[in-house]
Amino acid sequence: MYNKFVAVLVAILVGWCLSCMSGVSAQEERKKLLFVSDPWPPYITGDLGRPAKGGVAVDFARELLQRLGFEMRSMLYPWKHSINMIKTNAADLIFPLIQNPERDEFMTFSQTVFVSHDRIWFLKSKLEPLKWSRLSDLYGYRLGKIKGYSHGDELDQAVEENKFAAIVYGENHLINLTRLIDDEVDLVIADEQVIQMIIRRNSDWRNLFGFTRKAINKSQYKIGFAKDSPVTKHMDKLNQEIKRMRSDGSLRRIFSNY
Repeated sequence: MYNKFVAVLVAILVGWCLSCMSGVSAQEERKKLLFVSDPWPPYITGDLGRPAKGGVAVDFARELLQRLGFEMRSMLYPWKHSINMIKTNAADLIFPLIQNPERDEFMTFSQTVFVSHDRIWFLKSKLEPLKWSRLSDLYGYRLGKIKGYSHGDELDQAVEENKFAAIVYGENHLINLTRLIDDEVDLVIADEQVIQMIIRRNSDWRNLFGFTRKAINKSQYKIGFAKDSPVTKHMDKLNQEIKRMRSDGSLRRIFSNY
C-alpha cells in the first residue's frame, strides 16, 4: 500500500514538473520573435531561405528586442513574401521599412529609427554633371530600380505611369550598377548607404559612379510589426528604447560595423 502511494505521488510530481517545464518552454517560444526580410546589404546580409548573417537592421533589431526581454530569430525571403508573412501574422517584424497607409492596415510601426536618402546614380563618363530640378527632367532616361521598393510618392507614381524612357527591374542593386556599366540603363535609383557599401567592396568601381546632390526622397525607416505580435503591447517602451539607442551611440556603433 505504501509503495503504491509513493508511486502515485512520484507520478504526480513528475507530471507537475513536466507541466511547469512545458509552460516555461511555451512562454520562451512566445517571446522569440521572427524577423523577416530579403537580403539588402548593409541593412540585411545573407542568403534567401536562410537566417540572416547580420546587417545594420538585424543587429539593431536584435539588440533592441533583447533590451525589452525578447529573443529574435531571422529568416530571409523575397520581399513580397516577407511583407505577406507580416500581413498574415506568420512573422513578427520587418525592418527597415517605410510607413504608408496601405501598410498601416496590417502593421504597427515604431518611431523612426534612422533616415537615409534615395539618390540617382549614373556613370560619370556618360552623364556627369547630371542635375535636375523637377522629376520630369529625368523622364528621358532609362531607369534601373528594384521592383516593389518605394522611393517616395512622386517617383512611385512616375514609375506606375511609365513616365521614364524605360524602367528596368533588377534583382538587386549590384545587378543594377552592372547594367549602368553595360549601358543597359542610364540611371539607377537607390539608397545612398547601400550603394556606398557596394562601391567600398568593389574598389575598381570607386571612380565610376556619380550621384545627384539633390535626393529623390528622404526615407524615414521604421520597424513594422505584425498586428498580433506580442511586442505590440510594449510599443511605448520600445519607442523609448529606440530613442535611447539613437542618443547613447548604439545605432552609430552598429552602423560603423558595416
